Amino acid sequence: MKLLISLFFLFLFSDNVYACSVYKITLNNKTFVGNNEDYWNPNTRMWFEKGQNENYGSMYVGFDNFYPQGGMNEKGLVFDGFSINARPMKSNPNKLVPPNNMLKHIMQKCQNIDEVYKLVEKYDLTAMLISSMWIFIDADGNYLVVEGDVLTKGNDSRYLLSNFCPSQTPNLDEVNIPFYQNGRKLMETKVDTTLSYLSALSDTLHQSFPNDLGGTQYTTIYDLNEKVIHLYYYHDYSKHITIHLADELKKTDAVLNIPDLFPNNTSGKENFRKINNVKDFVKKLANPEFSINYSKIKDEINAKDISFLLRLFENDINTIGYELLKEKGKTPAINVFKLNVEYFPNSWNAYDSLGDAYLENENYELALINYKKSLELNPNNQNAINQIKKLTK
Repeated sequence: MKLLISLFFLFLFSDNVYACSVYKITLNNKTFVGNNEDYWNPNTRMWFEKGQNENYGSMYVGFDNFYPQGGMNEKGLVFDGFSINARPMKSNPNKLVPPNNMLKHIMQKCQNIDEVYKLVEKYDLTAMLISSMWIFIDADGNYLVVEGDVLTKGNDSRYLLSNFCPSQTPNLDEVNIPFYQNGRKLMETKVDTTLSYLSALSDTLHQSFPNDLGGTQYTTIYDLNEKVIHLYYYHDYSKHITIHLADELKKTDAVLNIPDLFPNNTSGKENFRKINNVKDFVKKLANPEFSINYSKIKDEINAKDISFLLRLFENDINTIGYELLKEKGKTPAINVFKLNVEYFPNSWNAYDSLGDAYLENENYELALINYKKSLELNPNNQNAINQIKKLTK
């Protein structure tokens, strides 16, 4: 089955790994926001889009898929996104269906929280935000947390948020995210808006994953009044670069590779090398002359010693399998899906996809075996239910 896996599957490493933190501090009529982007993907980007046709210009940060994970527009409006546990929500058919570029739409049209609220409340966001949420903060220190079915405004002088829904969390002391609680303690003990304090707070909130395979890939500290971004890389708070948004938006649209801006960060470079080595291998699977030989695939995995890291790429491998099945031939596709089953033996989707490939190859016995295994892992897999009925007639 063609299934989109959530962007945030950090839980591969630990049940206690979370993905993101944002704080805001308003003091002496100035507002500062800090964000840690915690993930395994080292291919981080910062890009600038000039305003056109009465739209505001913006800076965005994220990964190499260029889906904005955070950013600031020329009016000092900042946003960031969080992964959260999915929860049931009722859709509202009386509201509009949001566009795919909803975040950019908001940043292009809004300069403060009141405008964001007025725009966002028109849309039914339950499908778009089933396992994520957004926060927006303006230069006056007002903020808006956008869950799929709840909008929460606030103007606390200091505020800290991580991967939990405020509307579902009556007691912040019970939030089981250790770095969040550490950040709360620091903010309760002392607060100021010097860069030394803000970077220390970001440091308190940062993460390092096992085997140096990710963590806080970048940190942004925003001065919302001056429209300045201080950028840190790979949880090193001894070095940063400063970016003036107004100056950048006078230039042509541009993309910066964040790792290239910090060439002396050895841990970041090693993380970059390891992950991209595996990504290169995964891309190679799309070549049918390579993937037609399963032994050759396994020999290269062993030679490159990338067995553990392959467990980050279930969705990528699955997508390549379907591309091969559609365009390049059945045997290479079967081998790629077999690889996913081997590395993700508890994935109902991996077995379902392998069943699809065997079905296309008219190997009905093996198709049935894999559909049954998929259904065993996920009794609600409708594709497997349907195919089993057809195959057992």
